[in-house]
Amino acid sequence: MSIAQKKKGFFIICSGLFGLVIWSFIAVAAGAQSASSHSIQVYGQAAMYVEPDVANLSLGIEIQTDTASNAQEQLGYQASMVLDALSQAGIQRLKMKTSSYRISPVYSTEKDRENVIKGYRAETSISVEISDLESVAMIIDKAIAAGANVVRSVSYDRRDLEAFKAQLIKSACLEAGSKAEVGASALGLRLGAPIRVSIQDRFSALDTGNMVMKAAAFGSESISPGEIEISVTVSAEFELILE
Repeated sequence: MSIAQKKKGFFIICSGLFGLVIWSFIAVAAGAQSASSHSIQVYGQAAMYVEPDVANLSLGIEIQTDTASNAQEQLGYQASMVLDALSQAGIQRLKMKTSSYRISPVYSTEKDRENVIKGYRAETSISVEISDLESVAMIIDKAIAAGANVVRSVSYDRRDLEAFKAQLIKSACLEAGSKAEVGASALGLRLGAPIRVSIQDRFSALDTGNMVMKAAAFGSESISPGEIEISVTVSAEFELILE
């Protein structure tokens, strides 16, 4: 199923109001008198699925020749050809970056010739940012035809993830507060101010790198990258006040 066929928007998944509630009672002594300080610890969770809007492609060029100068020259030529092919495919130059340039000797594996250099290996990496997700397989195909011989990875991302995280943090905090209210009421106490709050977030996308590589190899025009899951967990401790 293509991205265009996916339902727009996102779905917020919150755990039930009556989830796990942990409460603790801490006794505090002061001089000859003692007073009780009570608290309740709760968790709130929220999650959503969003469609990616950018693909990050990492390509590699690896060659081996008899001399270091030939390796450097051939690597530079193939890298130039790949960059030109990517430009012709509609990728802007500022969306491409060459890195990890390296040349190293290749030693013989024959017995009694382990220290003999038989050639030189040169390699480099080209990273590409692709906004048109439907063209990922086609771009890989053109890059390979131009001289790239390694597809290191294909990952998907969303440019405005932080905005979605802000929504989830609010939802998770509201859920934690609701749980604390219910717990305090059940204990016959009144809910006070939060004592401490911690927030954890994560996001993950379907790993479609292998599928994209296979699609390019067999000439597929497009492939669905799946959705990105974003989730937030809030841990909060509230003061409990005796009525």
